[in-house]
Amino acid sequence: MIGWLKARIQPNRTAPSRPRTLAAKPMRNPKVEWERRPADADRPAVVLLRVPRRADRIGDWVARWFRLPTHRRIELDAIGSDVWEACDGARSVEGITRMVCERYRLNRRQGETSVTAYLRLLAERRLIGLAEGGASAGKRSERRTAGQ
Repeated sequence: MIGWLKARIQPNRTAPSRPRTLAAKPMRNPKVEWERRPADADRPAVVLLRVPRRADRIGDWVARWFRLPTHRRIELDAIGSDVWEACDGARSVEGITRMVCERYRLNRRQGETSVTAYLRLLAERRLIGLAEGGASAGKRSERRTAGQ
């Protein structure tokens, strides 16, 4: 019963193929503020994210009721910080995987699995978006406006 209802609400979405996923170019959400800051003297520098809370009527009401802050702070670890910085819309998932494999001495399979899982987590939290492999969204819009 629940499967039938879920199929009615959400249309069938097929998972993207592996080559299509590796060709995608992750881009950071422009609403998320971030900075790279040294955590401690013993640890390497990490990225601190500042994610704004939901800013609509319901979000404002819940924030007032529960006295929520305007932003949520997230501290990424060393590998997560490197992946976050690489999500600039110019590098593909495959390029980020190669960078992580070289820097942290992982084999291809380990690097690909960990990077794709981490990017999926960031995408589910809406911290990044994935552009199709050919060009990033900004470049596509520039081409459209230049042609008009």
